[in-house]
Amino acid sequence: MAGLPSRAVFGLPLEQAVALTRISDTLELPAIVYRCIDYLLVMKALDEEGIYRLSGSSTTPYDVHAVAGVLKLFLRELPMPILTQHLQRDFTMILELEDRNDRISELATLLSMLPSANYTLLRILCSHLVEVVQRSDVNKMTVRNVGIVFSPTLGIPVGLFGLMLAEFDAVFALPYTGGGAAGSGEGPAGL
Repeated sequence: MAGLPSRAVFGLPLEQAVALTRISDTLELPAIVYRCIDYLLVMKALDEEGIYRLSGSSTTPYDVHAVAGVLKLFLRELPMPILTQHLQRDFTMILELEDRNDRISELATLLSMLPSANYTLLRILCSHLVEVVQRSDVNKMTVRNVGIVFSPTLGIPVGLFGLMLAEFDAVFALPYTGGGAAGSGEGPAGL
């Protein structure tokens, strides 16, 4: 409609997308992310073979693969790295650590230093993707397959993203120390 302000969030910096569309004062997450994940959970898309890997149908209304594609598109169009330019190098150095426990500990520390919106988005997305992987016997989306799909989308090395998923409880266990309150930690369907 002419004269109404645009609420388009694709291609906006994450913090701006949160400011324009957040659905709760306690959750720093753009509505598009919340609503896509919530829809996929409600529609039992975790049981859909190839969820996040297969393309959606533009002719089928409310196709779960199309909704998954919208979420990936939003993430892909974020103009700044989710791990931030400031910390990106530190994150990639984690993969050079020999000991897995050291990698997990350093990853947890760096994640807790991200800006609030970045931390919240990663935590909720990874929590959701862990649930996807837990249904890999049905949906065929193993940690490897999810990593292949989301690593380039988020600009996170596949080994690092796989570690985030495989060690979710450990790497998101530290108290948030970044740029502001990380929100309640609650997300779609109680994530």
